[in-house]
Amino acid sequence: MKKKSIICLLLFSFIWILSSCSNNSKNTSPKTYDSYEQFKISSQTAKDNFGDLKKIFGEKTSYEMTGAPLGARPKQVTEYNFILKLEQVSPINQQSFDEIKSDITPYTDKILNEMKKVGIKYPTLKLTIRDKDAVPFKGSENLITTYSLKK
Repeated sequence: MKKKSIICLLLFSFIWILSSCSNNSKNTSPKTYDSYEQFKISSQTAKDNFGDLKKIFGEKTSYEMTGAPLGARPKQVTEYNFILKLEQVSPINQQSFDEIKSDITPYTDKILNEMKKVGIKYPTLKLTIRDKDAVPFKGSENLITTYSLKK
């Protein structure tokens, strides 16, 4: 009888230990965010690092970031739009726009990294360079001013 109760106690202890281990694995799974939360967190990174843009392009620099339609499933939204608004670009040639893309890369990499952290598997940031009113610069009609940045 004593032997039976010891075996039952050991069996119960073993089951209890296994069940507590399985509960812990559920708690360590990464948090999933809906598309709005993903966008909100990623765009906060852009806002928090906005001073970097001003240092590179001047105090009159601004931006717009869009891309998370309400109700979209998290796996549906993998691309955000980022419009960089500059006071001027001089000279208006392809090299100038390519240099701007190169200069903004450390800033946009922070956003892309945050997009990845919140669960976007293949994040893409569509960078568009515009004037302060968000319209193309005069003379840039035949130049590439939109870039697809990926991480």
